[in-house]
Amino acid sequence: MIPSVFLASIVLASPTPPSSGQGASLVAAAAASGRPRECASTVRRGLSRRPTVWELARAPELGRYCDLVARAKALLVSDPAAAKSAAEGAEKVLPGHAAPRVLLARAALALGKIDDAAREFEAARTKDPRSVEDPPTMHDLAEVLRRTGKLDDALAVYRALVPRIDLLGSSDRRVAVLLEAAHVSMAVAAARAPGGAAAPAEASSTEPKRAPLDEAAAYLREARQRPPSALSGDVLLSLVLVLDRNGDRVQADAALADARASGVRLRAGGPSYLAAVEDKACLEALAAEGAAAVKSWETYLAGPGGKTPWAASARARLEAAKKAPRPAGGKGGP
Repeated sequence: MIPSVFLASIVLASPTPPSSGQGASLVAAAAASGRPRECASTVRRGLSRRPTVWELARAPELGRYCDLVARAKALLVSDPAAAKSAAEGAEKVLPGHAAPRVLLARAALALGKIDDAAREFEAARTKDPRSVEDPPTMHDLAEVLRRTGKLDDALAVYRALVPRIDLLGSSDRRVAVLLEAAHVSMAVAAARAPGGAAAPAEASSTEPKRAPLDEAAAYLREARQRPPSALSGDVLLSLVLVLDRNGDRVQADAALADARASGVRLRAGGPSYLAAVEDKACLEALAAEGAAAVKSWETYLAGPGGKTPWAASARARLEAAKKAPRPAGGKGGP
């Protein structure tokens, strides 16, 4: 589990969402906030990136270390292998700090080495829980936790990250965070409701009852308010799925009608944001009609999905798909 001191720090530090006029400056501020504290004085001196004479006296290798950390961070997107090499160099020059471990974790994620990324993130958080607080790093951490099955921990990070998504550099990445958070929230709700017992039953009698997937629906509604992106279709189909499972069939049908009217299809290559891989069949079913929809719903129910709290809503969709008129052309698919 994620240390409580880490969760407390990222929640307390979460800012209110910025206005559009603040966007560019806040993204720049977020980038600066990712600089390790041992190199922070280079930010305060503006264009002067070199440590002072006094700093060099205390740590002669600090300048080289900070240069390598900055290089690793700059190369993460364009050349993660080179970023890994620079981070390893920083660790050799000035051992014992969290920043190189964070960069090694992020480079490992970019290279598809999830277990390595998980190990390096854990090492970084052990050295300094606040080392993973800047938004791009939080997103990478959440993704690693999601992909290693630590969904409760991942959800805690997504909850802290969502109020900060406007500090992320691209619109697509902001929508991706919301979509991933929704699917993690849905998977956590399923795990906490064995046998289909809904989460509202666990609430105290003095609190207003909430449907189990209200949080997931909120993330997806926020994603729909964002500018169109490559994930817009995935967001709409995911919203249909969440509303359906949450017992709101009327709104689910309305969102599904919107999806079909706009010709929504899942992106080629399969969704990478799923926390429950079996949900891919559900999204494919919602994007299809006729025989193709029937086949996808049957695939979901024949696998792990048939044992989830959402099996009843899937069976209802299956029966509706069997009774639906065949699409024009009679082929039963999209």
